[in-house]
Amino acid sequence: MGYDRQTYRRRKIGDSLRMFRESLGLTQSAACRLLDRSQASLSAYENGHRAIRPRDLKHILDVYGVTDTLVRSRLLSLAAQGRQDGWWHDFDERLAPGVVDFASLEADALYICSFAPQVVHGLMQCDDYASVVIGGSGTALRRTPQEIETDIRFRLHRQKIHDLPQPPKIVIVLGEAALRQRMGGRRVMRDQMIKLLEMGGRAHIELQVLPFAVESHPGLDGAFTIMGVGPEGLLEVVTLHSMTRTWYVDEPSDVDHYRRTFDLLREIALPESDSRELIEQIVSEL
Repeated sequence: MGYDRQTYRRRKIGDSLRMFRESLGLTQSAACRLLDRSQASLSAYENGHRAIRPRDLKHILDVYGVTDTLVRSRLLSLAAQGRQDGWWHDFDERLAPGVVDFASLEADALYICSFAPQVVHGLMQCDDYASVVIGGSGTALRRTPQEIETDIRFRLHRQKIHDLPQPPKIVIVLGEAALRQRMGGRRVMRDQMIKLLEMGGRAHIELQVLPFAVESHPGLDGAFTIMGVGPEGLLEVVTLHSMTRTWYVDEPSDVDHYRRTFDLLREIALPESDSRELIEQIVSEL
């Protein structure tokens, strides 16, 4: 169990441990005496720089008197997941930590709900479309050609999630702009629309389109993804991406706000059947 780059799971566990300790009025050194643990290791846990074994986490929670079953279950689940291997670890040293971390959470998700107003969602992109989108992005402006190629391979690897024995439930609301912007030209967009039709037919995917005809909607602040991570989706987290980093929002009231927003977007978006008809119409125009 060594030191490593921070991940969302480690930060979440560390922030919680610090909060529990401070609520008891304990300094780190006092807590270490109670826990019979070195201050260096507790500090590493609290700062999110070291993975913690579930049994060690359980011991700390017991000593701190944390009895809330849901809180304990969420944290212990995160500790167990954080120790699992996955294909994304092959990219650890080549991509920003936030990008790799997002894929690991995605792979552990029970459900994924995403609003993608401008670009086809990464889990639905065909190879050529992904190449055009990533190669022409603002992020690519400070990436070398080799790094951009790695980014493309990483995005396509994320689609392994569809082939899991029990893939997560995926609900996506795409803006019509994502379908109309001719990224890479007619051929690329035709291939992309055909892939959307294929993906939309899978049992674990629900795909809706928010049409241009909608005069106003609550998603004007941009793209976001809600994931229920771990067994029974115990932890809900919202992810937001920018050119330079990934943001995680997990305060329950904030997650509820995003959930309400997503539900409203689904209500005003075209039903799945009508969304499919729109995509088929666009294919016929290409």
